[in-house]
Amino acid sequence: MEKAPVKHNRLRRMEKHDYTSSCIYLVTVTTEARMRVLGSLVGESPGTAKIEPTALGAYVAEAFRHVASETTKKTGCRVQVLHYQIMPDHFHVILYIRDTLPADYSLGKIVAAWKSDCTHALWSDSSLRAQNFSSEKPSLFSRGFNDRILFRKGQLQTWIAYLNDNPRRLWLKVHFSNRLRKVYNFSAGKKGHQYTAVGNTFFVTYPERLQVRCHRNLTEVQIQEEVATYLKEARRGAILISPFISPAEKAVYDACYKEKLPMIHIVNRGLDGKFIYPSGRDLTGCSEGFILVLAPYADYSAETAAKRITRAQCLDMNEFAADLANITQCDGRDENSSAKVEDK
Repeated sequence: MEKAPVKHNRLRRMEKHDYTSSCIYLVTVTTEARMRVLGSLVGESPGTAKIEPTALGAYVAEAFRHVASETTKKTGCRVQVLHYQIMPDHFHVILYIRDTLPADYSLGKIVAAWKSDCTHALWSDSSLRAQNFSSEKPSLFSRGFNDRILFRKGQLQTWIAYLNDNPRRLWLKVHFSNRLRKVYNFSAGKKGHQYTAVGNTFFVTYPERLQVRCHRNLTEVQIQEEVATYLKEARRGAILISPFISPAEKAVYDACYKEKLPMIHIVNRGLDGKFIYPSGRDLTGCSEGFILVLAPYADYSAETAAKRITRAQCLDMNEFAADLANITQCDGRDENSSAKVEDK
């Protein structure tokens, strides 16, 4: 009998990676049962959103710096906290292990020592325990942790921007929960493909749905011509559909986004993970009602786990877009227009 695929729980370590080696990690931990005990969301708008840490949340952040310092003292290996973000029910930290750690002192041991310290701090606050936890000596954090490993140039700044953007994202989820509700196994298109959907799902029923597909080697003048063509259709009411991969397609996305014109964005990331949502401008567009994000691939599938988009995958996503469109393009666009291999 064929075995069912393993559902990744996002807590397992990367195979063949040495977690004692010099490396930069983005570590994420969640509170037990996602208790919102580390901070509260404040702010009147997405732009002013921030997290006001509780005393426990402030302790959690300081405790990680302390554990990093203690690790340096014990091992002689430099361990540095580069950035962190407190959220009501989870904590992100970017940790730089500058020197190779002893064989018995891996990243997991550092995180475990920190979690233990924070849990003991919780035990000392009886009022907080009584209000939020049922047991006398509960764990503050759920088991395990998620880690991401820095491999690429520019990745650190991307992580820092992501952490800084967390309060704004939470504000949008809280105030536009109806627009950011995920729809699993969402069936759409002529072939009835299934997606994880976030955003305005009514877009798939609009009378005019046009695929955006542009050659990847266009000149700047040609790109602007493509943008003008698609903007004209979008302003008339057509829903534009694309993975928006090639430079011209990205320019179309940028122009439509600026005017908040409706789009369906096919993405090569899995959104079926419980706490995974669209990123960046997609999330804002979904919350404001002019973007629908469709994820045809499962979280941690072969397609989403790959570090680079393959040509075959680009063509595959274009097929999804074509299946959702109901306006046929007859202008001789290149069959392989978006099949450029780029970083995820």
